[in-house]
Amino acid sequence: MHVQFAKHVESQARPSRSGAYGRGFTLLELMTALSVAAILAAISIPMYTSFVRNQRVKAAAYDLSYALTLARGEALKRNRSVTVSPDTNGWKFGWSVATTGGSPVTLFTNATPTYLDASNAAVSYLTITPATGNVVTYNGSGRLASSVTSFTIASAVGSTTQIPPRCVTVDLSGLPRNTASTSGSCT
Repeated sequence: MHVQFAKHVESQARPSRSGAYGRGFTLLELMTALSVAAILAAISIPMYTSFVRNQRVKAAAYDLSYALTLARGEALKRNRSVTVSPDTNGWKFGWSVATTGGSPVTLFTNATPTYLDASNAAVSYLTITPATGNVVTYNGSGRLASSVTSFTIASAVGSTTQIPPRCVTVDLSGLPRNTASTSGSCT
């Protein structure tokens, strides 16, 4: 019995030919895996870029809707006019919500909107265009002081079929509505 045990231990001590080469990957397997990963990356990167641009448009539309809702609520609460006006460089650089008449109070400033990063690199990807006027004013009853207004928020890069514009429309009651454009514009 002792002899059989020694033979068994001896057979395990010698590495088999398949055991020495069985660990790890061959160069062919590694190159195949890398080429499959490269093909998947090449397919997904354009879709990811389109997704990011679409999310920037949506974020800008929701931020503007929030500012309009805030202005309406503050006009009702304070019983005085409140305006939403663009940054001095235009709507895509931000906006502010402030009371008018008497002593103006700035309620909210979106000088660096959430859809921009610290370097403002996303500004070049957006266009925010008001249909009428450049300032939205709510009177003390929370209604628009002017006619119905709408904003078209679109990506400046890519086609409207890939990244549909968003429409922020404010009706006479003052409620903003945020929808996706099906025709490519909000008019």
